[in-house]
Amino acid sequence: MQKILRVHVLIMLLAGGVCRAESPDSAHSKSIQIGKLRFGITNQEMMLEQSEQAEQALLAELTGLNQKMAEHRRKIDELKEKISDQERLLAAKEQEMISIARQNEAIRSHLIKRLKTYYIMGRTGFLTTTFSGKTLPEMLLSQEAFGSLVTYDQNLFSQYRESISEIERIKKAKILEKSVLEHFLADADAANEALKKTADEKNVLLKKIQAQKGLYEVALREMRKAETELTATMPHPAPPTISSPSILEAKGQLPPPLWGVVVRRFQQNAENGDTTFANGITVKTPPKSEVYTIFGGTVLFAGPMRGYGKMVIIDHHQHYYSVSARLGDIQVRPGRTVGQGQVIGTTTDRSQYPGSEFYFEIRRDAVAEDPLVWLRPDSLALQ
Repeated sequence: MQKILRVHVLIMLLAGGVCRAESPDSAHSKSIQIGKLRFGITNQEMMLEQSEQAEQALLAELTGLNQKMAEHRRKIDELKEKISDQERLLAAKEQEMISIARQNEAIRSHLIKRLKTYYIMGRTGFLTTTFSGKTLPEMLLSQEAFGSLVTYDQNLFSQYRESISEIERIKKAKILEKSVLEHFLADADAANEALKKTADEKNVLLKKIQAQKGLYEVALREMRKAETELTATMPHPAPPTISSPSILEAKGQLPPPLWGVVVRRFQQNAENGDTTFANGITVKTPPKSEVYTIFGGTVLFAGPMRGYGKMVIIDHHQHYYSVSARLGDIQVRPGRTVGQGQVIGTTTDRSQYPGSEFYFEIRRDAVAEDPLVWLRPDSLALQ
C-alpha cells in the first residue's frame, strides 16, 4: 500500500510541478519539468518490470503447485480405490469364514455322533461275538469300515480348521494392508491440504501484485501523457545568449543542469573511500536526459577525459567554471559561446545505474565549491 500511495503522490507532485513552472515561455524550466516526468517514468517502468517479473514467477509457482496437487489427487484416488478393494476382500473372506464355520460345525456334530456310536459298539470280543447275529468276519469288517469313516471325518474336520486358520491369517494381512493404505491416504490428504494452502496464499499475493501492476500502468500512462503535452508546448530554441554579466549575482538561484536525485553530495566520500568524485555532486537521472548550461559562458573543453568519461567544461568568466561529466553524448564544441539553458549533451543510457550517474562540479579556478549552494533551492531531489 505504501508503494501505491507513493505512486499517487508522485503523480500529483509531478502534475503540480508542471503547473508551477516559473515561466510558460522558459524552455529551460519546461525542460526541467520534462526531466522530472522522465525520471518518474523511468522509476515507474522499473517498478512495472519488477511487478511483471514477480507476477510471472508466481504464475510459474502456481502452475507447479497445481501440477503437484493434481498428482496428489490421483494418488488419493488410487489409494481410496485400493482401500475399497481391501474392504471388499475382507467382506468376502468374512463370508467365506462364516460358510466354512457352518460346515465345520455340521461335520463336528456328525463326527461326535459317529464317535458315540463307535464307542457304544465297543471292540469285537468274545461276548460280542457270542451274542451277535453276525459272524466274526462280518463284525470285524463292519467295525473297520466305521472306524475309517470316523477317521475320514476327523481328517476333514482338521482340514476345515486349517482353512479357517489360513483365512484368518489372510484377513489379518488384509486388515494390516488396509491400515497402511489408510495411513498413506492420511499423509496424502495432509500434503494436498498444505499445497492448497500454499496455492491460496500465492493467489492472494498474485492479486496484490496484479493490482499494483495495474496502478503502475495507469501512472505510467498519465506521466507519458503529461510529458507529451508538455513537450508539445516547448518553444523553438533561441540563439544562445549570455543571460547575465556576472554569475555571482545569480548564486543560489541558478537552474540545475538537469533533473534527478543527488545520490552523492559535495565532499562526500564513496563507501569504498574513493575521493575521485568528491569535489562535486553525483546525480541519478533517467537514461539519455538532456544536460543544460546553468549559466552563459564559453565552452572550454568538450570531449573524453580519463576517469570522467565524456565531459564538458564551461568558462562562466570571473574565474568560475562548471564541469559536466559522465555524458553519453556531447552537442557543443570547444570555443563555442553558450547561453543559460542551452543543451550541451545528454546522459548515458545507463545513467540510472551506480557508477554511471551524471557528475557535476562548480569551481572557482582550481577550488571546488558545493554546487547545491549555487543552484536554486529544491531544484534537485536529495537522497
